[in-house]
Amino acid sequence: MNKKTKIIIRRLLYLILNLGLIFSTIYLIYAILLYNNIETGIRILGCITLCVMAALFMLLLKKFYRVKNRKIYIILFILFTLYVGGISFAAYKISSIYNKISNISKEEKMMFSTSIITRKDAHASKYNQIPTNSKIAIIADENDYEGYTLAYRIINNKKIKTTRLKEYDSYEKIFDDLLDGKIDYAFVPTNYADRYSSDENYGRIGVETKIVYSEKFAEEEEKNEIKETEVKSLNEPFTVLIMGVDTTNDGFKSGFNSDALLLVTFNPKTTNATILSIPRDTYMPISCMGNRSTKITNAGWQGEKCVKNSIQNFFGIKIDYTVKINFNGVVSLVNAVGGVEVNVPYSFCEQNSKRQWGKNTIFVKAGKQTLNGEQALAYARHRKVTSYMVKYCGPSYTTHATYWNDFVRGQHQQEVINALLKKFKDIKSFEDFEKILDTISKNMKTDISTDNIFSLYNLGKNMLKRSSSQENVFQMQKLYIQGFDTRIYDYNFRTKSGSKLELYNYFIYDESKNAVIKAMKENLGLQQVEPVKKFTFSIQKKYTEHVIGKGVTGGSSLQLMPNFVGKNVSVAENYASKNGITLTVTKVTATGNQSDGQIISQSIPKNTDLSQLSSAKSMEIKVAEKVEVPEEETETEPETTTE
Repeated sequence: MNKKTKIIIRRLLYLILNLGLIFSTIYLIYAILLYNNIETGIRILGCITLCVMAALFMLLLKKFYRVKNRKIYIILFILFTLYVGGISFAAYKISSIYNKISNISKEEKMMFSTSIITRKDAHASKYNQIPTNSKIAIIADENDYEGYTLAYRIINNKKIKTTRLKEYDSYEKIFDDLLDGKIDYAFVPTNYADRYSSDENYGRIGVETKIVYSEKFAEEEEKNEIKETEVKSLNEPFTVLIMGVDTTNDGFKSGFNSDALLLVTFNPKTTNATILSIPRDTYMPISCMGNRSTKITNAGWQGEKCVKNSIQNFFGIKIDYTVKINFNGVVSLVNAVGGVEVNVPYSFCEQNSKRQWGKNTIFVKAGKQTLNGEQALAYARHRKVTSYMVKYCGPSYTTHATYWNDFVRGQHQQEVINALLKKFKDIKSFEDFEKILDTISKNMKTDISTDNIFSLYNLGKNMLKRSSSQENVFQMQKLYIQGFDTRIYDYNFRTKSGSKLELYNYFIYDESKNAVIKAMKENLGLQQVEPVKKFTFSIQKKYTEHVIGKGVTGGSSLQLMPNFVGKNVSVAENYASKNGITLTVTKVTATGNQSDGQIISQSIPKNTDLSQLSSAKSMEIKVAEKVEVPEEETETEPETTTE
């Protein structure tokens, strides 16, 4: 190698190291400055130090350029390479962590999806295998965005003749006819299996059918029911709605069952919080369904905005932020920490994370144990024992059927969360931290900005300082909405026999709801706190924590339509008169054992919520009427006389 070549190589290395030093220093400074609201002074000092180090290394580079000793040349080259590589790696890791945290608050556009389904054993497995003369079922409700509006987009795009369509007024009837072979194909929302996963009649519809074609559509602006408002600082009292999303896939782009709902208020000034668990079957007006009342879990089918708006209107408390946690991500998260320790009260069986039974069924025995991801998710999901479970899993896993319900499931979800938090404390390696953060970033979304998330650092630091001088710095007040179980007629559902269905709902007592609202407003500083004037304590009795709203049963505004069938018409007339209902009586000829004046049918079904009817309430009843059939007269011939 001649001298000229050596000079060129040396100059090239000098240039590369200079550029590498400059780039890596700027990259690391940029990564450090991303972390707004965290140790500003330390971050500025670190950036100044990096600039000084860069200047010193650049001076050394000049000497490096002139060094003629081969050994010193190699040592300096390795030193510079390690430094540049080291700060580049540090910058990458710091920015990577920031990006993962930032991804949690990254807004995703809601995606709606519609599919064509058929029976599991059907020949067709993709769209071009569907016979061109086959009938396709479609929901008749024009207000159904996925089942009707988006289905017609597919119909237009694929040029499907409308003569091939068969309209239905419920998905349940579609499922019945599909499984019975009366129809072969149907348009349904793609997440139909998730929607009906908890339904005793149709919980296995995802297993019994398959999707042959799907199409996704981005959320349209007019679908957004909540307008963007001014962002509230986390230094002021705020409200956050935490939604446990129960889907079979990672992510949040499609509709979901809002099966776990926690409404939290937090006051940074007092470091006090309230937490309210809202049962999935809570009966309330749903904003995106024309404010028609049904269980809140159904609101998730139209996305988080519908859930947020419905709860916000129901409680009259502005929700500042939302956090969505995908239950399916629990599997990865629990496995990432090596499992969680839980004391399972009773043995049970449940579907796996993909809602599969058979060889994929999750069996969990009673007792204190370490649950893996699938077992932990099954424990958090399980809320009832169905006839299928009894038949398939056996009595040892379904004996304590009465123990499980939605409230118990809520407690189990909190147990899993607490067990996870304990495991988080034991994280020692950066690799494990990254793995957990990566899982969280994929399975948690919030509309809290990244800067606001980092501002929680200072709040946490201040709480730690205060904890050294006083106990119980952080106070968590549990709230409870007391209600009662009831069955309410729902116009949107049918049983397998085709008759309309009365669904289970949880109706909240007005006074319990008001007590909960008062506690939340007090914590948010919207209402003055009333001091406790009387407190009783007995050493003979075990102290139990007072839960606001629990046991309060006063006030119920629910009025359901009685069942008049079989009763006398005067009973319906008296009820209609007292409740402002216009009654139309139609008389029909009595048959069989029907008595005169007995009601045969009513146009408003029993257990209909009267508040859901139009202001001009009217009902038609059909009443049996005995008709006397006149005896037939026999004609007699006139007498004849003979002279």
